[in-house]
Amino acid sequence: MNPATASIRYNRVSWFLIFLIVGFGIWNYFTLPRLEDPNFTFRYAVVVTHFPGASPQEVEKLVTDELEDRIREMAELETLESQSKAGVSVIYVEIADKYGDMEPIWQDLRNKVDDVRPELPDAAGRPRVNDEFGRLYGVVLGLSGKQYSHAELKDRAENLKDSLLQISGVAQVELHGDRSERIFLEYSRQRLAELRVSPQRLLEVISSQNAVQPSGSVRHGPERITLDTSGEFTSLEDIRRTSIRLPDGGGVVEVGDIADVRRGYRDPPARIFRFNGEEGVALAVSLSREDNIVEVGERVDRWLGSVRDELPAGMSLEKLLDQPEFVKSSVRDFSLNLLEAFAFVVLVMLLFVGLRTGLIAGLLVPMAMLGCLALMPLFGVKLQIVSIGALIVSLGILVDNGVVISEDILVRISRGEQRGKAAAASVYRLWLPLLTASLTTIFVFLPIPLAQTQTGEYTRSLFLVVTLTLLWSWVLSLTFVPLLSLYLQRPVRGGGKRRGFGPGFYSRYRRVLRFCLRHRYLVTLAAMGIVAVSIWGFRYVPSMFFPPNERTVLTVQFWQPYGTDIEVTEKRAAELTRLIRRSPRTETTLSFLGYGGPRWYLPLKIKQDSPNYAMLVVKCRSLEDLLPLKERIEEVVHSRFPEARASVRRLERGPPVGAPIQIRISGRDISTLYSLRDEVVSRVGDCRGVTSVWDNWGQWSKKVLLDVDQARAKEAGLSSEDIALSLQTQYTGLQVSEYREGEDVVPLVVRAREKTRAHLSRIRDVYVYSPATEQRVPLSQVAEPRLEWQPSNIRRRNGQRTLTVKADIEPGLYGIELLQNEIRPKLESLRQSGEWPEGFRIEYGGEFEKSREANLSILYKVPVAVGLILLVLLMQFNSFRRLLVIGLTVPPMAVGVTCGLLVTQSPFGFMALLGVISLLGILVNNGIVLLDQIDHERSREDGAEALVRAAQRRLRPILMTAATTILGLLPLSLQGGELWRPMANALMFGLGFSTLLTLIWCPVLYSLFFRIRPPGKGQETGAE
Repeated sequence: MNPATASIRYNRVSWFLIFLIVGFGIWNYFTLPRLEDPNFTFRYAVVVTHFPGASPQEVEKLVTDELEDRIREMAELETLESQSKAGVSVIYVEIADKYGDMEPIWQDLRNKVDDVRPELPDAAGRPRVNDEFGRLYGVVLGLSGKQYSHAELKDRAENLKDSLLQISGVAQVELHGDRSERIFLEYSRQRLAELRVSPQRLLEVISSQNAVQPSGSVRHGPERITLDTSGEFTSLEDIRRTSIRLPDGGGVVEVGDIADVRRGYRDPPARIFRFNGEEGVALAVSLSREDNIVEVGERVDRWLGSVRDELPAGMSLEKLLDQPEFVKSSVRDFSLNLLEAFAFVVLVMLLFVGLRTGLIAGLLVPMAMLGCLALMPLFGVKLQIVSIGALIVSLGILVDNGVVISEDILVRISRGEQRGKAAAASVYRLWLPLLTASLTTIFVFLPIPLAQTQTGEYTRSLFLVVTLTLLWSWVLSLTFVPLLSLYLQRPVRGGGKRRGFGPGFYSRYRRVLRFCLRHRYLVTLAAMGIVAVSIWGFRYVPSMFFPPNERTVLTVQFWQPYGTDIEVTEKRAAELTRLIRRSPRTETTLSFLGYGGPRWYLPLKIKQDSPNYAMLVVKCRSLEDLLPLKERIEEVVHSRFPEARASVRRLERGPPVGAPIQIRISGRDISTLYSLRDEVVSRVGDCRGVTSVWDNWGQWSKKVLLDVDQARAKEAGLSSEDIALSLQTQYTGLQVSEYREGEDVVPLVVRAREKTRAHLSRIRDVYVYSPATEQRVPLSQVAEPRLEWQPSNIRRRNGQRTLTVKADIEPGLYGIELLQNEIRPKLESLRQSGEWPEGFRIEYGGEFEKSREANLSILYKVPVAVGLILLVLLMQFNSFRRLLVIGLTVPPMAVGVTCGLLVTQSPFGFMALLGVISLLGILVNNGIVLLDQIDHERSREDGAEALVRAAQRRLRPILMTAATTILGLLPLSLQGGELWRPMANALMFGLGFSTLLTLIWCPVLYSLFFRIRPPGKGQETGAE
């Protein structure tokens, strides 16, 4: 049965279904989970292995190399990067984007890492695999109190953590800045020497005394009784009273007589957290992805309001980072943009087609939108910046179906046809052309979900939303529009003339079209010429990957020279924080010292533990304060911290990139890599717009090498291991046991007193001890210390040593353009010169690499989309010539796109590429509708006048589609931020020019391919 006939005959069922669509759509709008950005799968894991005392080269050779060899066996592997530092190996595992189910892949990774464990040195720790590297902590709370100890803050934070986990929608809570406690036994070397007690003897006594060893059990009658032995430490006084027997019958002394026993914190600390310059504990809250995080954020706010009253006096709990609030404002702003765009679209339709037809087509818009919202949960689409933007993009596209159907019904009614029959006849003739037009537009977007990259995953909801809205528009135009036309349409007097354009407008359009048909070869050459010029001019359009986020947040990555102690890093970061807080533009500051903190924003690149590193998060008072404050921070770093380096950046959009400009230098020899780095840094630093340049290897760092005289060591009963253990015990400290206090376990660490540990210059006088003879020997008798230089860390990429030079650039410049036009030519000339060593190569990463990968991933899937479009067009027209006519109407869009991006100074990035794809779909849609009308007119009367009449009949729908799309995109262009502005401008300008050209170009091409004689000068057709 004809859809129009069915919807009219069963009108009560139709109205009920419409009510369901409206109800489910409104319900889902208020209940759909809201996000800031679309979720994308994090395909990264980190493998960390500690190897205390080993140099970077030893870590690389004995740990990193062994693990990499086994991990590279994984078929799913995309990139393998590693960092070998003194005492630790860090391996970054990236899985190819085509894989979605990560759990079995991570399990395979754990299995391979476990297989390597027996091959690693005994001194190396067990490799830890972190496959939750991408977990997002959208809310960060800060607990502080100057008069409270860190232990008291930590205990309170633990209680708050347990309370937070009871909130529905809170998935996980992590504590940051909670310094680990230690029990220190700090001995006096002189006192040990007097009593002839070695540090090893002290270690043995403490370890054996505090050991928890089962004592067995004994049968007593029908029962079996467990035996337990006392001796476990229950207080610090127990440790002090522990007895040590002196050698040669010298009696017994207590530990308290030869060592200070005190409670403290890990020294040096591994991680430190501060906010607003004050030390505290951070609670990072991970929100469930399946919940509406705005609602979860409101629950956290209510919880926060209730627990603040319960905190002790002088202790405060503040919300430092709040993703739900930003999501709430972002969704609200985009919803307002959507309403504004809808108002523009309805206004245009009313002006073009009058009140009744405009009302019919206008009601189609919210119905299609609500239908899309009703189905979004089935496809896993949530409300976020891309899905709402896709609704705005769809606004102008979807009205064409309703306008074409409603206008055709109006014409038939005006000719005297009965309403129901007119609706059925219109649907019967137009359902296939409109379906073809909708499918071709949908297929144009198909490369987006097919692109197997994080970028394609990030923008996947654009395809789904456009597809759902267009299909709903087509279905509703065949059912809902005829039903409304039955009640609202009225015959138009004057033989069916329609409102919107006066006879003068149609008359001028006819004259222009007839002129172009008579001079079609000249028009063809002119069109080809301006398209060629626009393609040539596209080189002047700047390129970028994704624009920055509009959050009022800056991140400051603050590096000290490698080898810097974390306490020095803390002092310098505190000084930088103090200077930043002086600015009235600063609202709050957070400092994560020694690491990058939790992943509180999905595209962040989180740094692993490094004592010379600090991540500062600076929240500004307004968006206008961002760039001035950024410049101020950069000036402060350059003037006050000349030995440090910093990267001050706004938050990224899309998949994480890091520094916009990255140059990778690969080769074997470390010294050559450093010399090439210096050459590259010099050339990059001289380029216009580069604000800072650094690399991921850093400078050479110092180490003291103890050259052991093995002969003398053996005479003294010492081995290299004995010497290393003695030095570690005296300087760093050695964990010998654990102190249990309720649920807490505190390590017991034995080390020398501060005055011994603080003087490296007296290392030759340090005594080392032989566990076999219990004799002590000055280090100078068995080893000679000497200062050496070593790489700060060794980085590898896919098994090759790779040093990456990175650069930040001034605001307003684009990394891809700067790399291509200035940096790359300089480096290529260096690479081709005789100074470049054999076996070393350069690769370009950063925005250039990510943008190329994303664009190519789309372009590689274009043949699939093109094939489907061609198939649909051939099924519709069964003609290669008509298909070629439609195809040739597309290239002129380059004129509008190039001019639009140049005029508005918008860069061409991934989102602009999506705008071009959208434009392609609209132009093909217009071409299908126009060609269908031409064929219909030619079936009644062949010749040039059929082309003119068909163009007149489709003039208003095509212009209205263009006008509604352009005005619908206006809020995105003006208020959508840097993410949507390039896309909106490319689409608006491209559509504006291409639509005007298509109305001339398509009939001209048709007349050429079908050899239709041009109209004579005296011929004229009636006005529409």
